[in-house]
Amino acid sequence: MTRESSFDQSFCKKMLERVLYKSDFRGIPALAQDNFREQLLSQALVSAMSHFDPPTAPLIGFPLKGKTVYRLARHQDELVERKLRLNLKKSTSLSVDGRSQIVRNLKLLLEEGVPYRIYRLDIRSFFESFEKSHIFDTVSSIKSLSPHSRKLIGALLDAHASIGGRGVPRGLSISAALSEILMWDFDQKVRWASNTFYYSRYVDDIIIVSSAREDEECFLRELRSFLPLGLKLNPDKKNIVAATARVAKESSTIASTPLQFDYLGYQFLVKNPTKEEAGKTKAGQLYRKVHVDIAKKKIKRMKTRVVRSFLSHAKSNDWGLLRDRIAFLTQNFSVYNPKVGGKKIAGIYHSYPLISDDAAGLKELDRFLRNAVLSKKGRVFSITNTMISSHQRRKLLAYSFARGHRNRSFIHFSAARISQIQSCWIY
Repeated sequence: MTRESSFDQSFCKKMLERVLYKSDFRGIPALAQDNFREQLLSQALVSAMSHFDPPTAPLIGFPLKGKTVYRLARHQDELVERKLRLNLKKSTSLSVDGRSQIVRNLKLLLEEGVPYRIYRLDIRSFFESFEKSHIFDTVSSIKSLSPHSRKLIGALLDAHASIGGRGVPRGLSISAALSEILMWDFDQKVRWASNTFYYSRYVDDIIIVSSAREDEECFLRELRSFLPLGLKLNPDKKNIVAATARVAKESSTIASTPLQFDYLGYQFLVKNPTKEEAGKTKAGQLYRKVHVDIAKKKIKRMKTRVVRSFLSHAKSNDWGLLRDRIAFLTQNFSVYNPKVGGKKIAGIYHSYPLISDDAAGLKELDRFLRNAVLSKKGRVFSITNTMISSHQRRKLLAYSFARGHRNRSFIHFSAARISQIQSCWIY
């Protein structure tokens, strides 16, 4: 897992300056930026040398969606954490597939006509469940990580524990890198298990495609034994489906009920070829059809956002904000990502670039939006229907989820406007 590296892991001003982002200077006048940079780097150097300047706790926790999320209290500590995360990544040989790459690989494998079983699993309270002893032992085992970096990680974890935190602090950028290292042994064992065809994990979401020859309970028991100390699978989010027969021209299972499961915001629908399709295919080249759509849970969330947009309009009568919210949902945009110090492209296409051309989810969303604009019934739409003029209605009907995805339509919003747009969706 580790590798020797000539990368400079020191926390001198020169190295800390390399992890500065443009966002660090937001709100600072141009003439004052040089002085601000020098002061910030000096403070970051003190923080690094003093291991986050105890006894003041460098972390602040706040609730978010039923979990406690943490952030660093001081700007200078953020620089130290960025450098620390960089050191950690450079000191290991870990490479993590992105969401799109995982979906592409999975789709290709599911097209194979062989028997297989799909395990869709989730780890309960992922970040919070790592045992402190396992974290420290794992960090200590990274021989190419500098002693100073190890001490800083230890100080950060001690500070986290001192304010009631458990495991790895959720929300910090270093936590994602640290959790990948902590899961390395588990990943390797599952990947090379005798019945594993394909394995991938995206944070706490696990997908396994097996040979279908294994006993389910024995296989799951083995997986649980591989997990790091403290981690457990979430039984409420377990989904197992199987295609137990090989696709064949003479097979009676052709055109049987399709397999269906969700993973990483996508819905996968796996079908055997029809008898007619199989009859036209050369022997040994029978493949399943894999249809990729937006997961039902994500469709429901987008519908909820449409409703909340109209509900907000019923209260504020802010036509411009309603228009921008619908445009935001149906098109694509760029947002600043402070963790990478640059812009990230998001939106209906960029969030779901791999859905099939005839995805039913987009059509379903368009029907829902059209009903929201035209309906005179319901607690919300009966009010907004009388508030929106014919001209405004035509404007809203011009927006389309399917068209925004197909044409990759792009719209520009300021960071402040995006904050306004999203304000009624926070719940």
